[in-house]
Amino acid sequence: MLCTVDGLGYWFLPGGRVRFGESSDAALARELAEELGHQIPAGKLALIAENIFDAGTLQHEIGLYYQLSWPAALAPGDLRGGTEPGHKFCWMPVRALGSVRFEPAGLIPVLQDLGNSLQHVILSHPEP
Repeated sequence: MLCTVDGLGYWFLPGGRVRFGESSDAALARELAEELGHQIPAGKLALIAENIFDAGTLQHEIGLYYQLSWPAALAPGDLRGGTEPGHKFCWMPVRALGSVRFEPAGLIPVLQDLGNSLQHVILSHPEP
């Protein structure tokens, strides 16, 4: 599942920021409830990605990515129940990620070859 926000211009994996004192899996479940309007538990931690990039200043983002199972009681198209304004969601096979603008783009080959064990990657973008 991918997410975008009106005017952003690219797609990303859904989720959000961890609140102080909140575990990463609880944060993901809360964010998905806010964004999708459904209670979806975080699954297995699958990937830790450090994304180092320049956005006017040097940024170092650490992402924890979980494999989730869509609840059988929900229709696959039931992606519009959230309260976050401007958020849009879609299903996309991992092999098709290269067909849209996806950020961070360096995650595409990692996601396409994820496997079953926890992975840690560092994405470092060269300076302009």
